[in-house]
Amino acid sequence: MIRPLATTLLAACAACCVPAGADWPPDWDVVAGFGGVRRTGSWTPLVVSAPEQALPPGDTLHVWIEDPDGQWVRSPAAAVTSAAGRSLARFCVRFGTPSGRVLVEPPFRTSLTETDAEGVATPAGTIEQRCRTPVPSTERLLLVVGDLPAAAVAARLLQREGGRAIRVANLGPAPSAGAAAALPVAARDFDAVDAIVICGSQVTGLPAETLVAIDGWLRRGGRLVLAAGATAQAIAAAEGVAATWLPGRVTGLASQRRFATIEAYARAGGLDTRAAAVGTQVPVFAAAPLDGIVDVAMDEGSSRPLVVRRAVGLGRVTWIGADLDADPFRDWPGLETLLVGLLDGRRRIDTDAIATPTAGVADLAGQLRAALERFPGTAPVPFEVVAAIGLLYVASLYPLDWWLASRSGRPWIAWVSLPVLATAFTALAWGTGDWWGRGAPAACRTAELIDIDAASGLVRGSSWAALRSPHNARLDVAVSAATDVAAAPVDAALSWFADAGTTLGGVDAAVPHPALAAADYAYGAGLADLQAVPIAAGATRVFEAEWFATTSAAAVTSTLAQTEEGTLRGAVAHHLPFPLQRCQLVHGGWLYDVGTLQPGQRFDADGRGPRSLSNAVRRAKARREREAVDGWDPTSGDVERILEVAGFHAAAGGIGYTLIESGRLQRLDLSRLLVANRAVLVGDAGAGHRASGWLVRPRDESGEPWPVETISGRYRIVIPLAPEAAEQAP
Repeated sequence: MIRPLATTLLAACAACCVPAGADWPPDWDVVAGFGGVRRTGSWTPLVVSAPEQALPPGDTLHVWIEDPDGQWVRSPAAAVTSAAGRSLARFCVRFGTPSGRVLVEPPFRTSLTETDAEGVATPAGTIEQRCRTPVPSTERLLLVVGDLPAAAVAARLLQREGGRAIRVANLGPAPSAGAAAALPVAARDFDAVDAIVICGSQVTGLPAETLVAIDGWLRRGGRLVLAAGATAQAIAAAEGVAATWLPGRVTGLASQRRFATIEAYARAGGLDTRAAAVGTQVPVFAAAPLDGIVDVAMDEGSSRPLVVRRAVGLGRVTWIGADLDADPFRDWPGLETLLVGLLDGRRRIDTDAIATPTAGVADLAGQLRAALERFPGTAPVPFEVVAAIGLLYVASLYPLDWWLASRSGRPWIAWVSLPVLATAFTALAWGTGDWWGRGAPAACRTAELIDIDAASGLVRGSSWAALRSPHNARLDVAVSAATDVAAAPVDAALSWFADAGTTLGGVDAAVPHPALAAADYAYGAGLADLQAVPIAAGATRVFEAEWFATTSAAAVTSTLAQTEEGTLRGAVAHHLPFPLQRCQLVHGGWLYDVGTLQPGQRFDADGRGPRSLSNAVRRAKARREREAVDGWDPTSGDVERILEVAGFHAAAGGIGYTLIESGRLQRLDLSRLLVANRAVLVGDAGAGHRASGWLVRPRDESGEPWPVETISGRYRIVIPLAPEAAEQAP
């Protein structure tokens, strides 16, 4: 009874504290996500459209979005452009609550925009709109480009295997000019998407900038399925970015009437009969070695592929030489299980395990946040202590204070005893906070994971920062990339870091987490700069940053190749401007211990005995002639260990080992690349180097930047194996 009442009161208070937006003008529209489908807590494309006479091209707009604390965050300015007779302003935002509230700050209301004491704009004078109910942050999102009804059934099959709900968003057939203008145009716009399935017939109808955005998302760690049979010839002829998703150079088409290998792959029959009646064409590739692993060939023992898996940057694309949205595949009963196979549904080794959040931790991302907030010398005051002080205070007021005043016959004593009791308990509360480290100096703890694709030179920096302040403050927070690792330009984005789910402070909670220092804040000129972020005395705030760039020089030289036994031969040397400590080389299911590797120093894998990657990540110990694994501890505060497991989560056994999902750290898992002709060199940079530069500056008289402590800095270099290492799956 008490909990629902408290929730209602908090919701009412939150509603009262939010500035009311003005009436929404006619003919204006806001679309968030993919046709209105978005996921809470992820970067989301948002398009504001209006008639050109109401919003002239060339103007700028801002939008305000709530963070998990219910505080409004002002976006960077977006330029207004014209498309299909309407004015558009594009944003990339993160919704911290499921409410979907958007406050738009149009140019004609700029004169009404107010500023607070820190000179930061407030939402006064904005107009409000609400977006559709979102997909919860704990569910997955599958994006389908094309007419593929079987994808919904495949999603349900995958859900039964993994236990986590999967939503399907469909961009449908080739969009109209107006709809195409609102499609995502940046790689970060696809942050919420776990996998994309694209039908080849839709590729030529998509805007070029959308295809470039999908390609960028793929190379940054995405997972793409391209279904292109006869349509592969048109894709290759267009010579766009989609042509790079094909496993080789298309030289023509060939008729194919037998698909026994596809039937075996899909574990379903009846396709041969349909194909014979319709007639199907598949692409033929040049004789040069294909880039990738052939999962399915046209005939057993044939070199002509039908399903190929290959690494592209830090992501992976699975190509199937069939147009799944056309006959004979579209209405084939086996299409659902075929999609399950293409989406790696059967490759998972944890399909019988169900994620069970424990100890207040929803996933590995939530565990990382909790670990970062554990500052040395400080700890949260235990609830038992807070409750004991509160009960003692109440008991002191009544019956103790009442008894003293009534028994003495002098009621005026209460005018003395009450201030004394209040002062005493205030001092007790203050001293209790000091005992648990409330007065510790300002601090910033960071961790980072830097991934480099040696083939393309792409660098992905993932970094997190936990801030703790001894007093109420407003902070300017910015992130940058080190120039000795990343060359300009750098695409960086900085934002809050919160738990998934409906727990207190979670992004799916019905009521925002009540913050002690509630104030709105804003981005600067770009997404890498936050201004006037509020923080309460003794409180913490955690931020995440992700940046992308290219290497300033070649990261490695390698002659690594795969042997017939599945191990590695050849040598590798890195060229980073610092030594890598505790180095390891991983490939397939194996791990090689390297030790410290100086710049330019070679490591030769020939003759080296690897050990099991799964056992190494899980820290298995030999006990009585067998390997024993201790269970994962969801309460561990070891930041380095959490990132190690998240980085190869599937290889370690997935939720079968940790019993919790990776959450927002899932994009860091490189396990899929280890079986796609890639090896990964892993090492620590040591305390002397940081690739992600955090700048935390308080808005006070001193303005001195806070000291930054990097507690974990790990590098992973993805290395392509020599062409002769390519193999055909049996």
